[in-house]
Amino acid sequence: MLSVKMIHWSLVVSALGVCVAVLGGYCGWILFPNMVHKKVEQSVIIQDGSEQFKRFVNLPQPLNFKVYIFNVTNSDRIQQGAIPIVEEIGPYVYKQFRQKKVKHFSRDGSKISYVQNVHFDFDADASAPYTQDDRIVALNMHMNSVLQISENDPGLALLLVHLNANLKAVFNDPRSMFVSTSVREYLFDGVRFCINPQGIAKAICNQIKESGSKTIREQSDGSLAFSFFGHKNGSGHEVYEVHTGKGDPMRVLEIQKLDDSHNLQVWLNASTEGETSVCNQINGTDASAYPPFRQRGDSMYIFSADICRSVQLFYQTDIQYQGIPGYRYSIGENFINDIGPEHDNECFCVDKLANVIKRKNGCLYAGALDLTTCLDAPVILTLPHMLGASNEYRKMIRGLKPDAKKHQTFVDVQSLTGTPLQGGKRVQFNMFLKSINRISITENLPTVLMPAIWVEEGIQLNSEMVAFFKKKLINTLKTLNIVHWATLCGGIGVAVMCLIYYIYQRGRVAEPPVK
Repeated sequence: MLSVKMIHWSLVVSALGVCVAVLGGYCGWILFPNMVHKKVEQSVIIQDGSEQFKRFVNLPQPLNFKVYIFNVTNSDRIQQGAIPIVEEIGPYVYKQFRQKKVKHFSRDGSKISYVQNVHFDFDADASAPYTQDDRIVALNMHMNSVLQISENDPGLALLLVHLNANLKAVFNDPRSMFVSTSVREYLFDGVRFCINPQGIAKAICNQIKESGSKTIREQSDGSLAFSFFGHKNGSGHEVYEVHTGKGDPMRVLEIQKLDDSHNLQVWLNASTEGETSVCNQINGTDASAYPPFRQRGDSMYIFSADICRSVQLFYQTDIQYQGIPGYRYSIGENFINDIGPEHDNECFCVDKLANVIKRKNGCLYAGALDLTTCLDAPVILTLPHMLGASNEYRKMIRGLKPDAKKHQTFVDVQSLTGTPLQGGKRVQFNMFLKSINRISITENLPTVLMPAIWVEEGIQLNSEMVAFFKKKLINTLKTLNIVHWATLCGGIGVAVMCLIYYIYQRGRVAEPPVK
């Protein structure tokens, strides 16, 4: 009798095991994912006073800003027509702090507008053995810029004649197209010129000042100073409007407007009146964060105001960053390689430069982008060390060592939340060096695309943020995963064992007694 009861109870327990297994499957594949999905949605939406809002206003940790400078080793020979030889020095590492000054939320709470303030602190330990007082010989960007702008603008043709006669007074008696200065001056403090000019030189300096270049600022003594990033160190001016994620978390931090406009007015537009070209479209986030729920094989956009364009990033592979799983994204080969009418983006071919190395249709060769209309200066963008650029540019420079691992833009993103784990935007700023009509100091120069600096702006999640992230998300996901598989496998195990016991006991009961 007891044996029969045990057989019946084994069936009951087996059924309970099946129920537990089903419950485990339901929790693991439906309930828990939905719970996590809703929790992530709530955490990424920017609402006034929320934790995400605080992280939005003040980034939890500074970004890394690394600058590599191309020191020119044969400047005297270049003046006589020799091929330039450069040597990379750096990185000079800065901590980039970003703080947003919120202007207002939209009425429905789906948009937020702000001005972003940026501050740079030199990181002496990370930069060692390099210091900001290191001396360099680099391309005289401001003098070359003024000369080329004057050459390319027919209205300034007469200015070139006066410039040639007044180069000494305007640009501190230059002996070549290169300047000997310190890293501190070249990057932030400024290389001074127009120091106490007189007569025509003063009129030229006033015209340079009124041109409104971001990289040239007036000093307290009336002189002018050029620096690459001095204008970025302090209060921002551009007004951004981004999506808060309310109503659509997949659009969180997506840039909606820049200075009250949905599009740029930098690049060429389509011939059809009022139609915005693909080049002027603003897509994606500012790269400080990305939309959640990333999927393998997808792509996403970032917008960089420094180069006035949106950039598409493509999924590459799965990664692990200090125990945090994520996806790696990288720019595609079409970033600045595929530009021109054959790629339906000839709007990038502004054709602002005369007598430079370019194609017959005005577009630059592969791997180079003219930023003249973006920066109000004849600056050319490439990847670091002209990675992937056409041989028309690379063959004219000695000392370049392109390496995809070191010079390609990439970002590792936590797939569930869109949090950047590590990565960096890597770009190089160049300028054509060439002979300019009526300017005697340039008469023997070779025509080359001259590298100046390359920068890496990115992040590596620090140990404090890694611990916070693991505590808030990764450990929770692991716990839920353990509960899921424990209940699923435990239920199945109990059900199978009880079923085996049931079959075994039924077999024994059914056996005839031995005589």
